[in-house]
Amino acid sequence: MEIKFVDAENADLLMLAAKLDEYYFEIVGEVHKRYAKYNDPHLFSCRAVVYIDGKPAGCGCWKRIDERSVEVKRIYVLPEYRRQGVASVVIGAVERDAAQHGYTHAILETARTTADSAALYLKLGYRVMPYYGSPAGADNCLCFEKELDSAPEAELKFVDVTDADLAALVAELDVYFHAGWGEVAEKYKKYHALDGMACAVVAYIEGKPAACGCWRTFDPVTAEIKRMYVRPAYRRQGIAGKIVAALEQHAAASGCHRAVLETGADMPEAIAFYEKQGYHLVPNYGDFAGDEVCVCMEKEISDGTMR
Repeated sequence: MEIKFVDAENADLLMLAAKLDEYYFEIVGEVHKRYAKYNDPHLFSCRAVVYIDGKPAGCGCWKRIDERSVEVKRIYVLPEYRRQGVASVVIGAVERDAAQHGYTHAILETARTTADSAALYLKLGYRVMPYYGSPAGADNCLCFEKELDSAPEAELKFVDVTDADLAALVAELDVYFHAGWGEVAEKYKKYHALDGMACAVVAYIEGKPAACGCWRTFDPVTAEIKRMYVRPAYRRQGIAGKIVAALEQHAAASGCHRAVLETGADMPEAIAFYEKQGYHLVPNYGDFAGDEVCVCMEKEISDGTMR
């Protein structure tokens, strides 16, 4: 199961939202149309899609209500993926994302005729609250609220390259790349061997391994960032940025003053993330020169005082 945070034009999100609208039309009829203006994906601050074996299975969103509250919206799971925990996963993901943005309170509404939905929300810690929508919907909807837990802090540990948690995380990363790129991903494996890494970091959330990253020596003054991965349930919590910073600090203390990396040319979110960390695109280096599947980036990581 993989969670992706997507934009308002994402085709999978729009397909799932359309299925949700069809479902509501079946159970409440024309009444559902009066709520359409509240469900435009562009109104939402967060939009998440859950994938199973690469196929969209469910979705969820949140939008800002006030300085402390968000409204959970558009929770839906395709029939063939129900009773597999998808709804709980997507609700947890949007709640954590809201908490990461400083919100402490979530509300939501659902149709009175959807008893299974109401039971799920109660199971996930929501409680019934007074109706908060337009007066016209009071007879059709139930409203719920929940206090959100603050996002747990990530604990970073420098580990040996033989560490079991590190091995499990990079194995998941390899599965992800193989699912997305197939045989193309195989040719890059030779660049990812853990026994060639100078440093490895694993991030833990509440004692559970959540993410990892490594660096290896590229040349005497350059570190290459490798094996960056965050498990889907822990994304959008700032963990990857903390790992990159820890790797850079370790590399700088080891005598490096430049960091480089390569990532997929068709991975705009990864490129944007590294740009946010201060990296910029450069001509592909080394064995990646002329390779159109990937792009390379670099960053100065010290002023030379630690060389």
